[in-house]
Amino acid sequence: MAVKKNKHVGFGTKNPNSELRQAEGLIRKGKLAEARHILHQLSLDFPQNRQILMHLVNVCYELQDIPNYGRACELLLAIEPKNADVAYGLSGAYLITKHPLMALEAFRNALSNFPDHEKADMAKKEVAKLETGVDKLLVDIGLGGEEGYKIALLHERGQVYLEQAEYVKAREAEATVVQLRPNFVSAYNNLSLLSFLEGNLDEAIQICQQVLNIEADNVHALANLVHYYCLQGDFERAKEFAEILKASKADAWDVLTKKAEGLSYVGDDEGIVQIYEIAKASDDSDLEASAGTFYHWLAVAMMRLGKVDAAREHWQKALDSLISKQLAQENLDDLKKSPAQRHAPWAFHFGQWVTQKTLDELKQVTLASGKSQNEAQISQALQQYFADHPKFINIISALLDRGDRQGREFAFSLALAVKTPEMQAVLREFALSQRGTDDMRHKAAMKLSEAGILPETIRMWLQGKWQEIKLISYEFHEEPTIKHSRQVLKIMAQAISLMKTGDQQKLKHAEVLLKDCLAIEPDSPDLLNNLALCYQYQGQSQEGDELLRENIERFPDYVMSRVVLASGHLKNGELDAAEDLLKPLEQRKRFHFQEFAAFCDTLIELLLAKKQREGAKAWLRMWEGVDPENPAVLKWKAKFGGGLMQKLEKGSF
Repeated sequence: MAVKKNKHVGFGTKNPNSELRQAEGLIRKGKLAEARHILHQLSLDFPQNRQILMHLVNVCYELQDIPNYGRACELLLAIEPKNADVAYGLSGAYLITKHPLMALEAFRNALSNFPDHEKADMAKKEVAKLETGVDKLLVDIGLGGEEGYKIALLHERGQVYLEQAEYVKAREAEATVVQLRPNFVSAYNNLSLLSFLEGNLDEAIQICQQVLNIEADNVHALANLVHYYCLQGDFERAKEFAEILKASKADAWDVLTKKAEGLSYVGDDEGIVQIYEIAKASDDSDLEASAGTFYHWLAVAMMRLGKVDAAREHWQKALDSLISKQLAQENLDDLKKSPAQRHAPWAFHFGQWVTQKTLDELKQVTLASGKSQNEAQISQALQQYFADHPKFINIISALLDRGDRQGREFAFSLALAVKTPEMQAVLREFALSQRGTDDMRHKAAMKLSEAGILPETIRMWLQGKWQEIKLISYEFHEEPTIKHSRQVLKIMAQAISLMKTGDQQKLKHAEVLLKDCLAIEPDSPDLLNNLALCYQYQGQSQEGDELLRENIERFPDYVMSRVVLASGHLKNGELDAAEDLLKPLEQRKRFHFQEFAAFCDTLIELLLAKKQREGAKAWLRMWEGVDPENPAVLKWKAKFGGGLMQKLEKGSF
């Protein structure tokens, strides 16, 4: 429920007006997420500023960020206890985020203070439903009786603090719960989550072990342990607990969701689908009660198993949940891309795979190398980090297999930099998989081919199907391919300048100059090539072509004459003749950058003319990797993106 704005009242020692105006500007532009960030920070410094809090309430409501909407309502209600809209809004927030006791207390408070509010009748119905389920809820969680109700309420308060990132308050609340009920495992589970969020994985694991000492098959503790061991790179240990989790018969809140979460971390797609099929066949009430995140993780598993339509169906269900909506929508949006460009599916965002501590350590490693350090020195520093943290490579492997775009790109950059045999094995597995984009896997394959790890011909997943491709690796240089005397260089430069004008008289002059050069250096293929072009520019195509053929016969390794003659065959529709000229160039091991550009440009034209779409795109990818700023590369990328690519994807070129 959005609230009406009241007059601004300041609070604190700083002046928030500048940031507040910035947030208001963002709101007017519809940039609500950016506005929320600013307003949230302001609310930490000015927790009694009505204008900040009311903006925050409204922005969070519009974004359907219910946990932070509830937090803003709490702060606003603390300074405006007579604000009925906020009181009922807070009640609804607790209800939506599944905190029934907090919702019950908030609804009772709202009805007591504002019995005539327009939401009062709805609130009375919710209170009746909540009161009916209280006793069962308390029995289910092992907290019966009046004292149990107070402890359960405090536990929910701690959960709310946890969702609002109020970690100190959350720990205080849950620690009090544990003091009152030492065997209440739900509080321990929240304490382990707090330790994890605060960066203390060892403590988080220790608390989970305490839970298992009390309740050996506790689903929440087992799922949390799977996650924590994955964060440590100990996937073998994680898989051991994942098997126990899968077999657990323990009753738990949202049991299917927690099982799917744990199995998603270890990539047990079949296990997730099996859990779903069993629950579906037995009309399990847990399936109906499962959170949206269960359907998100189920969709991920389905897609990884090749069941794309089923995945879409389950992601649509996940969209109904505020918690899973963002992840589900991101995956659905990624599915709209061509198969070559997809990262989907992913179960978790990058931050769930790598701790901030690890990121800080890696940052220090690269900073310590210094800006003056070359690639080899940075690689060596990173190799030492991986040697000191031998299990971190398992996280890189997992991110390449099932990370989101940010996570996969992070892992890929490290995998390329750390050139150890172990990392190359990880990169090889990724290159030959179906995960990630075609470009990323193709680049990995090329690097491995250059290192002699992959053969020249391999089977790769490209454009959504398995294909055999050649991994051709070249050496590139900028050295002059042919050396000339100063005299010839000067005359040739003048001739080329004249040729660029297109003027017939100047072309005739250029012809004379080039013949003068050949009189001095008769065995220069580039001079012969330029003379052939000069003939063609003057309309003497037959003379030009004959000279090109002569040049190719005398200098079979000279690239440019082959490319020029092949281009002429292409214009005449003589595809086989063009291919015969270009084919030998594929076997070369060394190119000048300009030679490679001319070769690729003509080869792409040929491949498209022969309707070999994937081949054309593969060569463009290779060319872009070598010379990304080349105008011809940019031209082809623009063509592929502006209609041509769509034709290629549809097979209608």
